[in-house]
Amino acid sequence: MVADLIAGLVPTGVRTAEVFGDVADVSLFPEAETAIASALDARRREFATGRHCARAALSALGRAAVPLPPDEHGVPSWPDGVVGSLTHCDGYRGAAVASREDVMSLGIDAEPHYPLPQGVLEAVTIAPERPALAVLADSYWPTRRVRTASCR
Repeated sequence: MVADLIAGLVPTGVRTAEVFGDVADVSLFPEAETAIASALDARRREFATGRHCARAALSALGRAAVPLPPDEHGVPSWPDGVVGSLTHCDGYRGAAVASREDVMSLGIDAEPHYPLPQGVLEAVTIAPERPALAVLADSYWPTRRVRTASCR
């Protein structure tokens, strides 16, 4: 598992884990298994690999693996005292977690490395951020399919 895409973008105290693709044979807790019992195989793999990343990030935070069943909105139920976020897109799964004492809320999102539709970059960034994003796009993600993993 590599942890370089998200790790450089999050504040101190946030622990991350990510994989490019899916992890085979991830065991799920019964509560999580129930949540995806009727899902298609691709969704099951995506879900399981996301939970795999969450477990690794929680472990790096010094916390035990827990079920993380989704709530009624599909959001993982993080353990008491932990904030976290999962993301997935074509070929990428990632998780970020932190102690609620260090970080009040946390959200990450990843999208495939495709050109953005006209006007989107201007809608989701401010002018001072754009030169840094251009440098990152040219130097950090020239061959990866995933372009962004951003905290918000």
